[in-house]
Amino acid sequence: MTLPHAAVPPISWLIALTVCNHVAFNASRVVVSLFAISLKASTVTLGLLMSLYALLPMLLAIRAGKRIDEIGPRKPMMAGSLMVVAGTLLPAVWQEIAALYFSCALIGVGFMLVQVAMQLLIGQVSTNDTRLRNYTLHALGMSVSGTLGPVVMGYVIEHAGFRPAFLVLVAVALAGQAGLQWVRPRLPAQGGNASRIAIEDGSRRSTLDLLQYPELRAVFVASAVLSAAWDLHAFLIPIQGSRIGLSPSSIGWVLGAFAIATFAIRVAMPMVSRRLSEWKIIRIALMVGASAYLVYPFVAHFWMMCGLAFILGLALGSAQPNVMNILHTASPSGRAGEALGLRSAVLNTSQVVWPLTFGVVGTALGMLPIFLSMAGAMGMAGLYSRRQSRAATVELSPPTH
Repeated sequence: MTLPHAAVPPISWLIALTVCNHVAFNASRVVVSLFAISLKASTVTLGLLMSLYALLPMLLAIRAGKRIDEIGPRKPMMAGSLMVVAGTLLPAVWQEIAALYFSCALIGVGFMLVQVAMQLLIGQVSTNDTRLRNYTLHALGMSVSGTLGPVVMGYVIEHAGFRPAFLVLVAVALAGQAGLQWVRPRLPAQGGNASRIAIEDGSRRSTLDLLQYPELRAVFVASAVLSAAWDLHAFLIPIQGSRIGLSPSSIGWVLGAFAIATFAIRVAMPMVSRRLSEWKIIRIALMVGASAYLVYPFVAHFWMMCGLAFILGLALGSAQPNVMNILHTASPSGRAGEALGLRSAVLNTSQVVWPLTFGVVGTALGMLPIFLSMAGAMGMAGLYSRRQSRAATVELSPPTH
């Protein structure tokens, strides 16, 4: 379904709202990690905290995607934004490890609601000719927030402490909520006809039916591994940086170098996409990312870490707009929100499993097995995506029953 442009706020407004919510979400993970480290939390505790960002979204994302198809994005976006505000406020007023558990869960669910609704809305307001461009612009906004958040939070923590850092996140989350209130009348308050028809004619059955589509299978696998690589980077760098003696601001700059690279590659994406297909870009991203994770554990110098983070950011940043465009165009009519919800559930499952597993492994065996495991996962996903995307050209429809 494509909505008329007059029916929703301009794409620039949607991107600005994304930036506010993503700053609160992404930067909070850095602040939470460093605050937990300052409280002498173990690697297992850090893994559990990072997993809580994804645990409830993992369980709720599919149902949320279906409901967003049915009721439209307005209510989920408003509710999600309020949860992000509450999640950033809690550790600002209650500075204990226990507060961090609640905070991570609230921010995770809230951002999931905002993100799935926003991704669906951008896809709906776009045409086939503008969809990749708009998803690229959306991803550029995410790169801006990914750059600003860690760098600014590193300096705030270093010069003012953790409470002011959490209060800055509260202010940013409140700005996002204020922006949503401003554009609220122009956000769709009900689902599209295609979703209602899919329910009535029985074409929307089990969400797992979506996995019968070869291209959707491939994009879900690629999304899971790429997202795990992205989130594992945010999880590992504060730990690795602290172990080799980097300051909070230096750790923020390593994460910032990664985010700057994601911004740069997304600026260049129109030129890149004229020369390479969407699947080719995704496969290159997986292979370059695998190589970066192979090298990472042997790097212990600040500038080398920044350089490697930049290379990894180029790879991972190139994939997301192409993944989103494939997902929207390959989804059955009226089920794009459901497909986005399934993707979110797949991503959040990996975000629950990886930090917990690697927290335990890191405590027992150190960082080397973690980096090498991620490199292997990215390499295998690249090979699988190559086979499945080829199969999509042959098997254009799901099996009949």
